[in-house]
Amino acid sequence: MTKQQLKAALLASLQQEIDAALEAAEKARQDAAHKDNQPENQYDTLSLEAAYLAHGQSERILQLQQDYIALGQWSVAEFTEDDEIASGALVTLESQGQQHWIWITPCRSRTLMVNDNSIQAVSVETPLAQRLTGRAVGDEIALTAAAGSQSWEILNVQ
Repeated sequence: MTKQQLKAALLASLQQEIDAALEAAEKARQDAAHKDNQPENQYDTLSLEAAYLAHGQSERILQLQQDYIALGQWSVAEFTEDDEIASGALVTLESQGQQHWIWITPCRSRTLMVNDNSIQAVSVETPLAQRLTGRAVGDEIALTAAAGSQSWEILNVQ
């Protein structure tokens, strides 16, 4: 799969999330305005809670739409094995025979399933992307997770 196809898959994933958030925001707005949810006394807050939920969903939609626009305008760079890792790089990491794919993008992190492989799209602002930036094939990085620290070798950059 090419990076342009990955970009299209990432845009489709974002659009699905936007659509789901729009649907949730509309439901919360309808709940807030529904006559059965209007307060009967000062302690009846169902309508107010639904309004807060609708507002939160609207904020989430705005963030997702900003990501969508940034990704749509993003020109995906091509890399060779001699290039240092930067925004747009699709990096293959390996540790103990296990491979992991990281794609550094301008939008928030999400996972894409491509040909039975999991590709983790991460924002350039994440600690992982910052740790990879400037590195090259053959370099090693240590990643710390709940299970402990693990050393990963950079196998490929494209």
